Amino acid sequence: MLVVFLNRWPELDGIPASTDVPAARPERFVTVERVGGAETPFLDKPLMAVQCWAATRMQASNLAQTVKHALERAWLLPQVAAVRIESTVNHPLGESTPRYQITVELTVHKQSDL
Repeated sequence: MLVVFLNRWPELDGIPASTDVPAARPERFVTVERVGGAETPFLDKPLMAVQCWAATRMQASNLAQTVKHALERAWLLPQVAAVRIESTVNHPLGESTPRYQITVELTVHKQSDL
């Protein structure tokens, strides 16, 4: 749901979001991964790591700010009741792969099967 939302966000046009690092890495891209969170029969509170990858640390930082702006509006999705940005940090993978990580918690209404 969050990947689809980010891929449709106008300011991120041409910057793909996915759950995995693309085999052929574009210059800038975003990955989304659930890293924790509580779940009840009616609510899900996923803790998500949203990573913003780019060619330079400055580009990764700028991309993170754009992505954070989009994430703050994820409440526009019908099933999302609340969004809480936990942190935005520089999270490089080695010295040659700039990326920033946004940790965000969503409150999601679960669909009832009844």
